Amino acid sequence: MRFLTPAELAAAGASDLDALLARRGATVAMAGEGELHDHGTALALFSDFLLVHPAAVLVVDTPVAWAGALWRVGGKALRLHLLRDRFSASEAIDEGLADAIGEDAEGWLAGRSTLALDSAAELLRHRGGDALERAEFARLFAIGEPQRGLEAFLAKRRPRFGDYEPGR
Repeated sequence: MRFLTPAELAAAGASDLDALLARRGATVAMAGEGELHDHGTALALFSDFLLVHPAAVLVVDTPVAWAGALWRVGGKALRLHLLRDRFSASEAIDEGLADAIGEDAEGWLAGRSTLALDSAAELLRHRGGDALERAEFARLFAIGEPQRGLEAFLAKRRPRFGDYEPGR
């Protein structure tokens, strides 16, 4: 699991995008307050999970940023391109460009399994398929990942995925 901070997105260049596209595991990007441009927007859009600050604005006005939009929303990107090139946080959510609005990535991640997020990212990135999905979910169940969430639910507490031991 890799986090991209607002500062990392703002300073992003072509080499950062190349590294992101060659990644394994999930990448969570956090678009902070203000406008995000060019490679920063592309990096955010090519990430597996994009969180946007309520005051964030995604500016999709370069070919590399539109490539990220195309990857994220498919053919719908053409319609978006014809409409505008600036998206507020709520517009980004409505159009499918972002996954959630929040103040910080750590708050969003709390109570979520990084193993499950990594698995979901790989499946989405490779467009999954029944056999691949079954194998991945079998792996997660074999190592007990879903049981951790179930135990926490039954105990009425927030799950702790990073420090789990059976029977605890």
